[in-house]
Amino acid sequence: MTVAAEFAAGEAEVRVLLSLCVDSDDEKDLERNNAVRRASVVLLVSHFESFLRTISEDFVDVLSSGTIEARSIPAGIRELHTLPRLQEILSSSDDTQRSSLLRKLGDISALWNDSAKPSPGTLKAAKLSRVVTSARAEKIDNLFSLMGSAVPVCDGDIDLDAPDDETISLNIRLALTDVVQCRNDIAHGDSSRKPTEEDIDKYLLFLAALASRLQRKADGLTAAFLP
Repeated sequence: MTVAAEFAAGEAEVRVLLSLCVDSDDEKDLERNNAVRRASVVLLVSHFESFLRTISEDFVDVLSSGTIEARSIPAGIRELHTLPRLQEILSSSDDTQRSSLLRKLGDISALWNDSAKPSPGTLKAAKLSRVVTSARAEKIDNLFSLMGSAVPVCDGDIDLDAPDDETISLNIRLALTDVVQCRNDIAHGDSSRKPTEEDIDKYLLFLAALASRLQRKADGLTAAFLP
């Protein structure tokens, strides 16, 4: 299953959850509808974050083939694997431990030898996926910058095709702030945050469209390393 297909499956799961809502003015039904919609926002953003992590892991997996020269690997990826190791050495006050850590630098030294081809396993997919700590625009921009994107991927607007054939244009940064803040408010127990049916529909359309755009961007960055 492709990354895009996995997110589509997550989106479908959210829609199954939303199907539990009923058209009723009964107080109990309204409370249930609110609970379902709140849960759907948290689930939707979780699936989107998982999508971002999978994109990052797939990218590193391609770089880890053992056939790519170090000079071709984005500097951000190499630094992500190197700087924490160096910081660990510098912060160690124990001579024996520091010597041991220095000896272990051999596996990453190839990352800075331009013509070397780092062996499979030198790059760890988890190191890149861990930078996805939220779905905020700055986090997504940082992820794609590490992957070699020369421009922020969350700049500008995105067009959504609404079910009524109307085209909606949203600013990507503002829309991400909206859905992520809604998710955070709910996850932190803010009972006053009550997303409407229209909110959920917009979030679904927006994140599906953005996922498709980001998948195309990731595919383009990955293509440079494929045989």
